[in-house]
Amino acid sequence: MTQKPNQRGATRESIKATKHHLPTQTSFQPGKYFRQHQATLTESFVRLINYPLASMMTVMVIAIALSLPGGLYVLLKNVQSVTDQWEQQSVITLYLFPNLEDTQALALSHKLSAQADVASVEYISKEEGLRYFERSSGYEQIMSSLPENPLPIVLRVIPQEIVDITTLSSLQALRDQLASQKEVEYAELDAQWLQRLANILSFGQRFVYALSVLLVIAVLLIVGNTIRMAVESRRDEVLVMKLVGATDAYIRRPFLYMGLWFGVLGGVFAALCILLLSWWVSAPAERLIDLYQSGFELQTFNADEVVLCLTISAFVGVFGAWIAVNRHITNIELQ
Repeated sequence: MTQKPNQRGATRESIKATKHHLPTQTSFQPGKYFRQHQATLTESFVRLINYPLASMMTVMVIAIALSLPGGLYVLLKNVQSVTDQWEQQSVITLYLFPNLEDTQALALSHKLSAQADVASVEYISKEEGLRYFERSSGYEQIMSSLPENPLPIVLRVIPQEIVDITTLSSLQALRDQLASQKEVEYAELDAQWLQRLANILSFGQRFVYALSVLLVIAVLLIVGNTIRMAVESRRDEVLVMKLVGATDAYIRRPFLYMGLWFGVLGGVFAALCILLLSWWVSAPAERLIDLYQSGFELQTFNADEVVLCLTISAFVGVFGAWIAVNRHITNIELQ
């Protein structure tokens, strides 16, 4: 099998370079070992720079694939933060019978306040309820034309426990116990919607986990295919390294570092995409928060989550490169 002049020259250069960098059979020298890895790491990055368009396209595809589950994670984190604030505001509202006297309602209020599982009780008289309804509904003239106040006395019972999903059953039991009072016509637990919200959040979390797994597999395939093409483009160089006695671990090293660079750069751009998206939606989100007079603050990736994103993306890049290069190097045999 003959080679063209330029191929023979490239092969000669590969042999010289490989002989120069091949590890010798001497005692282990940590300084030299780490210098070899540093040189390989730098060389693999230089190879990416030499093909900027192809490298950038691969990095951006990885970044988009990683930013989708990351963005959904940030969304779920904000929703969970909002619900944590709402949960603490939930109360049990008791609507008393309309013909109940004020003295009886006050006696019930003092009785409920003495219970161990009740933090406080807010007494809302018929007049206070009517004034609030007129202000909120705008039907002052209609309500004033009525012969008598149709609204009942209302007791707002604040439970001792902070309302969340785990305490919802005990709060429902408290609601039933309060509803059994002879003065109470109807009792409403404002936190019942939490059960439906918990199911929605559970579905959202599982959806994010499933999507994350699928997109991580997609990143593995992207990195693996890119490394496979890199191995094929350097097939002659791999043959030369095998000819002069290089081990498979030594041959794999530059390709693994290339996968590392793809993973790290993809993770960096994914984190930047999520941070930019959070900044872009922060202004309208803050205006919406101000309308509801809430103390909620929009959350995004913190430092720990950025580090976790980079770690996962780097691991996925190295693992995808290892799968591809381990398979293709073993298929390259000496001619």
